[in-house]
Amino acid sequence: MNPFLNPLITIPFLKNYIADSNRMQRLTTRQLERYRDKALRKIVRYAYTVPIYHKKYKEAGIHPDDIKGIKDITRLPFISKQDLRENYPDGLIPITHNKKKAYVISTGGTTGKPVSIYTDFTTMLRAIGPNLAEMKYFNMNPRKSKIAHIGNFSRYRIDSISRDSFLPHLKYFYSLDNVLNIDVNEPIKNILEKLNRFEPDLIISYPAIFQHLAFLKKKGYGENVNPKLLHVGGAILDEYTRSYVEDAFNCKLLNIYQSVEAQASIAFECYERNWHIHSDFFHVESVDEDMNLVAPGERGHIVITRLWGGGTPIIRYTGMDDWVTLSDEGERCNCGLRSPIFKKPVEGRMRANIVLPDGRVFPPGAFCFISPVLHDLKTYKVKQYQIVQKKVDEIEILLVIDEDLRNIGPSVQEIADKIKEAYVNKIGNGVKITVKEVKEIKGDEKSNKPPPIVITQVETKEGYKHLES
Repeated sequence: MNPFLNPLITIPFLKNYIADSNRMQRLTTRQLERYRDKALRKIVRYAYTVPIYHKKYKEAGIHPDDIKGIKDITRLPFISKQDLRENYPDGLIPITHNKKKAYVISTGGTTGKPVSIYTDFTTMLRAIGPNLAEMKYFNMNPRKSKIAHIGNFSRYRIDSISRDSFLPHLKYFYSLDNVLNIDVNEPIKNILEKLNRFEPDLIISYPAIFQHLAFLKKKGYGENVNPKLLHVGGAILDEYTRSYVEDAFNCKLLNIYQSVEAQASIAFECYERNWHIHSDFFHVESVDEDMNLVAPGERGHIVITRLWGGGTPIIRYTGMDDWVTLSDEGERCNCGLRSPIFKKPVEGRMRANIVLPDGRVFPPGAFCFISPVLHDLKTYKVKQYQIVQKKVDEIEILLVIDEDLRNIGPSVQEIADKIKEAYVNKIGNGVKITVKEVKEIKGDEKSNKPPPIVITQVETKEGYKHLES
C-alpha cells in the first residue's frame, strides 16, 4: 500500500515540503527559538514512551513536563552508543509501536560493533527537509536536477532502506528518472560509465571515490560527466583531494555532515567554506572528555539531538565520535545564510586520533600534512595516499602514483622526501617516519567504505598512557 494514500502522511509532507526548505531564512531569531523549543518538548514526550529513555529519565528524576525548551536540555542525560547497543531491539522503540511498520538501520560497524536503530516512513520523509534547504541554497530544483548517489547499499544500511522502501513512493512528487543510486562496491570504471549515461547535476559520495573518478576524468573518460556540484561525506576531505577533484570536474567539492543515527544532513559546507548547521532539525552541543559542555570556540566532542521523527529518538547522543568547534552565538557567514556555523570544519572520528609519545593529540583532519607539499610541488602525481600509525612512535605513509605522470614534474623520490620532511618538522624526530609507494590502498571490508586517509593501529589504552605521562 502506498503510504501517501493516508492523508495523515500526505498533508504534513506537503506542508513540510514548503516550510522546511526556507525556515531558517524565513523565521526571525525569536520565532526559530520558539519553533525549536516546541520541537524539543514534542520529541522528549515521545522519548518518554521509549524504554531506554524512560528508564534514564526516571533515574535522573526528569519528567517531560520539566522540559520547557532548549535551555532545559542540559537536564536530560546523555545517550551513548553502548546504550543503543545494549537496549536493541525492544528498548529502542515505544512498546506500542508496530515493528512491522518500522525499518532497522545500522551503522557501518568499523569498530566491529555496529549500532542498530529503528526508523519509519514518516521519519525518512521528514529527513528530506535539510536536503531541500541545501538544494535551495545551491540553486538546484529537487524536481528537475539530476542527482547521482554513490553509496553503501548493503542490507540494513540507510542508503539501501531509502532506495528500496522509501524512494519508490515519491514517484508522485519527484521524477525517479532524475535519481541514480550506484553501489560504492562497483568497479570505478562501471560507476563512471553509469554517470556518463546519466549526466548528473549533483554527485554525492565519499572522498576516495571522487578521487578515483577524478583520476579517470583526467584521463579523458566520462566526457558527459560535468556536474554543477559535488557533495562529499562519510570521511575526511583533505585539501589535496579537494583540489585534485575540483580540477578534474571544474566544479566545487563541498562537505555534507550526516550520520545513520541522525538520518539526515546535520550540516553542510557553503561556497564560503563554512559549515552551516540545520538548527531547525538538530540541536548540537560540544563536550570535553569529562562530558562537560565546552565554550564556543573550544574544540569538543559532538553531541546531537534530533528535533523530529519517530522510530528510535536521538536525544543528547554522544556516539558520533567527531570533534567540532561551535561558533559564538550570533556569529554568521558572509554567504547570507542565517544558520549557526561550526567555527572550524568537523575534525573526524575520535577513534582515529593520533597520539604521539610526547602526549600531543591530532584528530585525523589535523594530521594531513601532505596537501601543502603536493601543492607547493605543483603536482597531481599522487593518486591516493594514506597515513598509518603503526606504533605510537612509528608512522607509515603510503602513496599510490599515477603511472601516466610518473616521469612528469618532481620525481617520486623528491615527493617522498618532501613529505617525510614535512612530518618530521611537524612532529619531531622522536617518531620514525617511513614514506613508501604501493600499488593500491584497500578499503574496510567490514563497512564496505573506501579507505580512510588516517588510520591508527595503536590501542586506545596505549594512547592514554602517553596522555597521562
